[in-house]
Amino acid sequence: MQDRLLTRSENMKDECNTASEKICVLNLFKHDSLLRECQLVIDWLEVNASEMEEAVYHFTDNNSVGWENTLHQLESPETIVFESSRKIINRLDPDAPHYQKLPLHDIDQSDEDTLCRKMYSLIRCGKLEEAQKLCAECGHSWRAVLLEGWRLYHDPNICNKEDLSETETDDMKLIEDEVMDTDLQEIKPVEGNKYRDVWKSVALEYCEKDCLNLYEKAAVAAYCGHLESLITVCKTWEDCLWAYMRVLVDIRVESELRDSMPRIYSPLKDEYWEQRMSLNEVFDRIESSPNDEISKKATLPDYKIQKYIILDDMVNLLDELGVWVEDECVSTQFLRFASHLVLLFDELGLINERSVLNKCVKAYIDHLCELKETQLIAYYVSKLDSNKQVDVYASYLEEITEDLDRREALKFGENCGLDTVKVTKQVVYNIRNKPHEISEGGDLQEKPTSADALKISALDWLLIYDTQRFDLLEECNALIFMFLTMGKVECAKVAFGKVPSDAVNSILADQDVTSSRASQVVREHLSYKTYLDAQDAFTLWFEQYNSKPLPPGELHENAQFTEKVAHQHRVSQFKAETERWKLSCTHLAKAAKTLLYNVLLFPEGWLTGAKDASYMRSKVIPECALLLYTVLYESAHYEECIQLADVIASEKHGLYRAYSKEKLGEFLRKLGESSVALLNERKDPWGQDTSV
Repeated sequence: MQDRLLTRSENMKDECNTASEKICVLNLFKHDSLLRECQLVIDWLEVNASEMEEAVYHFTDNNSVGWENTLHQLESPETIVFESSRKIINRLDPDAPHYQKLPLHDIDQSDEDTLCRKMYSLIRCGKLEEAQKLCAECGHSWRAVLLEGWRLYHDPNICNKEDLSETETDDMKLIEDEVMDTDLQEIKPVEGNKYRDVWKSVALEYCEKDCLNLYEKAAVAAYCGHLESLITVCKTWEDCLWAYMRVLVDIRVESELRDSMPRIYSPLKDEYWEQRMSLNEVFDRIESSPNDEISKKATLPDYKIQKYIILDDMVNLLDELGVWVEDECVSTQFLRFASHLVLLFDELGLINERSVLNKCVKAYIDHLCELKETQLIAYYVSKLDSNKQVDVYASYLEEITEDLDRREALKFGENCGLDTVKVTKQVVYNIRNKPHEISEGGDLQEKPTSADALKISALDWLLIYDTQRFDLLEECNALIFMFLTMGKVECAKVAFGKVPSDAVNSILADQDVTSSRASQVVREHLSYKTYLDAQDAFTLWFEQYNSKPLPPGELHENAQFTEKVAHQHRVSQFKAETERWKLSCTHLAKAAKTLLYNVLLFPEGWLTGAKDASYMRSKVIPECALLLYTVLYESAHYEECIQLADVIASEKHGLYRAYSKEKLGEFLRKLGESSVALLNERKDPWGQDTSV
C-alpha cells in the first residue's frame, strides 16, 4: 500500500545497458511498481505459509546417503531385513529410475515422495536454502544443485559503477560496495548462472515429464515459471495465488532481461510466453478453478477483500463491505475487521465517500452495544462523522441507569474527543420523546409508569456537568409540559424536584446564555413552579376540608350516669376538634387562594411566550380558576366568587381568552350558585347588602 502511494506517478526506467542480470532486474524492480507489488504479495503468502509450516523431519537414518535401502539391497541382498516387493533399479545415478523404468526400494520410494513434498513445501514458504539443505542432508545434493540454475548472473569484477541506478535498496548498496572494492583490484566471486537461459529451457522441459514426482516438478516450476506444474499441486486459494504471482513475476523479469541485456538468449517456447496475464485475469482464473474448494473460497468475503486490495480496487471493495456488514449473520469479528480496514483506508486517504466507513463502524458499534463495551463504543463512535457521533453515542447511553456507570461513560467519551455536553442533552431528549404507555383500553396511562420514571431519571444526565443548568431547566420544562398534558401532575412535581435550588441564579449569571432565551426558560420554570405550588396548596386544603370531625352519636334515654359523662366528654372533644378544623381550613384556604391567584395573575401572563402556550393556558387557567372558586365557595366567600368573574373578564390579564365556550358556560353556572347563596343571605346577586 505504501509503495502505491509513493509511486503512482512513477515513470518506467530507460533501457538497461549493464552486463549484470542482477543489476538489470534490481533496476526493473526499482522502476516497476506493479512488479514490486506482485513480489510483495508473494513474500506475504510465503510468510503466511511459513507460520503454519510444521518442523522439518529427517527421512533417513544415514543423512549422507540417498536411497540407502536400495543401495543396501544391491550391495547385500542376503542381509537386508525388508526386501522390496518389486524388482528395483541396479544403478544409483539420479536418472536410473527413468531410463531403466524400474522403481526404487519401497521404503526409498516412500521417502522420495515425502522428501519431494517437503522440498516443495519449504519453497512454498520461501525457504529455498532450507529446502536445499534438506536435500543435501538426505543424500540428494543433486536436487539441491538443480534449484541453483535460476539465479541471476552477476560479475562484480566487470560491473561499472555507472550501471547502478540511483536507489535506496539494500541490494543496490551492497552491489555498489562491491564495485568500490573492485576498484581496489580485489577479485570478487561471480554470482548466479551465466547460462541461466539454458537451464530455464531444460527446466521447462523437465516440468513436462509425466514420469516425475508432481511436487518435484512444482519445486522446479517455481523458479522456471511453469504454471501448469504449480497449479497441479495447489490445494488452497493462497497456493493458487502464489503460483500465478510467481509465474507473472518470472515472465516479466525474463521479458525485461531479453529486451534489455546486451546478449542473445536461448529461445523459450511460445507456451511459456502465453502464460502472460494481468492481475485481473489471475483472479478470474482462480475464481473459475476446477477445484471446487478453491473456487468457493474465492467468493468468500475474506478472499474478496484480499483480491480487491491487491488489485487496488477501492470502489468495489467498499461497495462489497457495505453489503456484507448489513448481513444479519455477520460475525462481530468480521465487523471489527471491516471497521479497522476502512479506518486504515481513511487514514491513508483512499476513501472519498465516507458513507461506507460510517456504515461499517456503525454496524460494529451496534454489536458492541449488545456486549455493553462502553469504552470501545466511545472509541469507535469517535471515528464516525462528527454529525453522527452525538446521536449514536446518545442512543447507547439511553440504556444506562446507574449514576456511576453514566459518569464513567461520559469520561470515556471525553477521552475519545466526543462532545459529551451535546451527548447528555441528546440522551434526555431521546428518552423524553419515547412513546407513552397505552392502557388496555387504548387510553394513555394517567398513573405514573416505569416509562415516566425513566424519563424523570434521564434528567440526572444534565446534573453531571454544572455548566448544563440551562439545558436541565429547558428539558425539565419540556418534560413537565408533557406530563401536564397527560394529567400526570405528580410526575410533573417529581420532575420539577430534579432542578437544584440555585439553578435559576446560575443561569441568569451565565454570560454565555442568550439573555432573552434564558429569561424565557426561567419564566417557564417559574410558571410551572407557581402552578405546582398552587396544586399542592389546593390538595392540602381539600384533604383537610374533607376530613371534618364527625359528631358523636345521640345518647339514648336510659343512659347511665357514666355514659352521660362519657358522651359529654365526646361532645366537648368534637367541638374542640371542629374549631381546630375550621382554623386549619381557614389557614389552608387562604394559602390556596393566594397561590391560585398567583397563577391567574402571573406577571405578563402564566407561561406566556412558551411553545404551545395557548394549549396549556387553555387547560390550566380554567382549572385554576375553578379550583379557586371551589375554595372560595366552600369557605363561604361568595362575594369573592363574584369578584373572580371581574378578574377573568379583565382586559389587563386577558384570562377569558384561555376559555372555550363550554368552559366559560360552566364557570358562569358556578357563579350562579354563588349568587343564589348571596340571595339566601339577603344580599343581591353581586354581594351588596339589601336588608331593609
